[in-house]
Amino acid sequence: MGVALCYGVLCHAMFAAGVGCMIAAMYFGMSRSLGAVAPPWNCLANALLVLQFPLAHSFLLTRPGQRVLAAVAPAAHGTILATTTYALIASLQIFLLFAFWSPTGIVWWRASGWSLWLATALYAGSWLLLLKSLIDAGVQLQIGLLGWWALLKNARPVFPDMPTRGLFRMVRQPIYLAFALTLWSVPTWTPDQLVVAVALTCYCLIGPLLKERRFLRRFGARFQAYRAITPYWLPVFWQRPRPDANDLAIYDAAATGWWDETIPWVRVLRAMVPGRMRHFDAIVGDWKGLEVLDLGCAGGFMSEAMAERGAHVTGIDPAPLAIEAARRHAAGRRLAIRYDVGCGENLPYETASFDIVLCVDVLEHVADLNAVLRELRRVLRPDGIFLFDTINRTWLASCAMVAVAENWLGLLPKGTHDPARFIRPAELRCALANVGMQAGAFSGFGPQGFCKNRSLHFGWLPTKAVIYIGHARLKNAPGLQPPYFAGCPAPAKR
Repeated sequence: MGVALCYGVLCHAMFAAGVGCMIAAMYFGMSRSLGAVAPPWNCLANALLVLQFPLAHSFLLTRPGQRVLAAVAPAAHGTILATTTYALIASLQIFLLFAFWSPTGIVWWRASGWSLWLATALYAGSWLLLLKSLIDAGVQLQIGLLGWWALLKNARPVFPDMPTRGLFRMVRQPIYLAFALTLWSVPTWTPDQLVVAVALTCYCLIGPLLKERRFLRRFGARFQAYRAITPYWLPVFWQRPRPDANDLAIYDAAATGWWDETIPWVRVLRAMVPGRMRHFDAIVGDWKGLEVLDLGCAGGFMSEAMAERGAHVTGIDPAPLAIEAARRHAAGRRLAIRYDVGCGENLPYETASFDIVLCVDVLEHVADLNAVLRELRRVLRPDGIFLFDTINRTWLASCAMVAVAENWLGLLPKGTHDPARFIRPAELRCALANVGMQAGAFSGFGPQGFCKNRSLHFGWLPTKAVIYIGHARLKNAPGLQPPYFAGCPAPAKR
């Protein structure tokens, strides 16, 4: 009992001293400490202080390091107290680094006024994030409580299960991420702070690999499954699988307000029509008399725009309530548009029925991209044109369409998109080639600004990183059967 209490008091006292010293030293940009080594030896002393933490910390996580930890404590209790000994040594290392750093005396920038309040808030927030990640991981293990408390109760330590909740749902290493944030959110910047921040951030990026090797040995398939769906260090939470992703029921849910400007995300879809038509007008030229299929027409925005240009339009969509809304609106405007309920994988039309197939805001939602492309090729007439836009599979597109548009700004209903279904331009070109279609030029497409009525104005953008728009023409090559090109990369798994 005495050994357990002594270890507990020593461990937690050193933990408090180490963390407190680190918070204070970095708040002042490593410009204040007890270190007093004179130049040029201060560089060597500081380098040793920086290196001792990651090197010893990582070594103690290895199997030889575990044996060292067991040997440090009294022989009868070495294994039980190993976690407490580890936390004690780590706290001592932190204390040495931040208490005995020898400052250069150079201050680049010190926050003042409102910037001081902002920087202090960010710094405090980073520490709170670190505290939350420690709690999510099992705080009793992180602060050294697990070992000495087990010894006090004369029991074996009960380790926490593999952490997957809280911040661990966003990234696999939130402790290291939060620790890195504390290094870069300080209100004072000096050469000393920059050296410490760079060195320890590198450790935060590389060091967790040892931890993951231990988790793989301990948890096996469970950790493999968790690792497969959870980012390592950067919280790209918009790419995590969601049970509600690619929810096509939103189109039926919005059917009653499709044309009355009451639903914000439907207004965004309507605002895209003029920009899309400007692009497609340049490709088609004269729409008059052309047989056009609007695949995935929803409530009929694009269908009516093409019908106004003189095309004979057929719209098809799997959402029956949206189709009914489209029929009512077209009838009210006396537009002769045919609307059907159906899906792109099985089109209810004769072969070579249409001069143009249009497919906007659809390809990134379909269950089988190749099946849809084969069907639309089948219903196109020789030299027919396929017009489309879709979303690129990039981190920027995932951020813009899911994190920002869905989760933050609410421009789209949550669950509208599944980033795994986004399509890279090279993949779409090859998929089109494999069904006998020659892709034309692709262009970036997106919001260019606001109109006078405060609605978004869409059109050409210099990047295809989020949305791209384009066309393809049906090849008229007798005897040519798919696949036309071998070696094209397969689209992403859906």
